[in-house]
Amino acid sequence: MIKKKKREDNYLCYIPWKQHQEWESRNGKVFLFFEHDKLIEKFARWLVKKPYVSDVELDEIGSRVWSYIDGKCTVFEIGQKLQKLFGTEFDPKYQRLISYLNYLNKKGWIFFRRGSQLQGD
Repeated sequence: MIKKKKREDNYLCYIPWKQHQEWESRNGKVFLFFEHDKLIEKFARWLVKKPYVSDVELDEIGSRVWSYIDGKCTVFEIGQKLQKLFGTEFDPKYQRLISYLNYLNKKGWIFFRRGSQLQGD
């Protein structure tokens, strides 16, 4: 029996793309908008007098990362752009970038597409 070689994916070659489309950029900051239209959210809005739409303001680095997510740039390329822009302020760049992208992915705001791997896949 021949063992299959386990495919190793390089996370830096993945391509993030935006799933959440309700957002805008103001004064260099990105704001993500969320409508609270599910039944339980409507009840909670009524109960605590919350607005129908809420927003999340991303910080400077988070806003820049969001703007670089275009469905074409890999995680590696985004890290390179951030390094050029922020220098050592963004060190350790890939560790922070990957943690942030994983957070956005867990929230369902972005997803990943497997890009070309370094092995020539």
